Amino acid sequence: MLALIFSVLDKIFGSIITPLANAWVSYQSSKEAGFAAGAAADVSVETARIQAEVQNNALKVQLYGTPTYRLITIVAGLPPAFHFSAVFIDTILASDAIYGHAVLGVQKLPPPYDVFEWAIVSSFFIVHAVNLGTSNVSAWLGKNK
Repeated sequence: MLALIFSVLDKIFGSIITPLANAWVSYQSSKEAGFAAGAAADVSVETARIQAEVQNNALKVQLYGTPTYRLITIVAGLPPAFHFSAVFIDTILASDAIYGHAVLGVQKLPPPYDVFEWAIVSSFFIVHAVNLGTSNVSAWLGKNK
């Protein structure tokens, strides 16, 4: 009797549930295929980025090892770096938590020159800027929310 009821229910609901289940499975398969394609694209992009970074670092080693670059760094980079660090340290010491007044007495440069000093310090001594780009997988995840 129970087998007869199940066969009747399967005939009635099977024609409704089977297409829905098949559509759901194909939808999930297409989503997984999109993720796999995004991940494969990310692998190729990251491989190219790493190869470019290796070549860039090889060029940096060649450049930074030359006597001319070292001389330019010493002459044009160290004085602004020392002044910038002295102002930074004096500002920390002048906070109310430590001394409450300027200990070293180093004055900050006037407005156009402080930007120039920061540009010199950052161009000589900041090695690699952080670049946060969107990956293909994150773009795929953004589309499939």
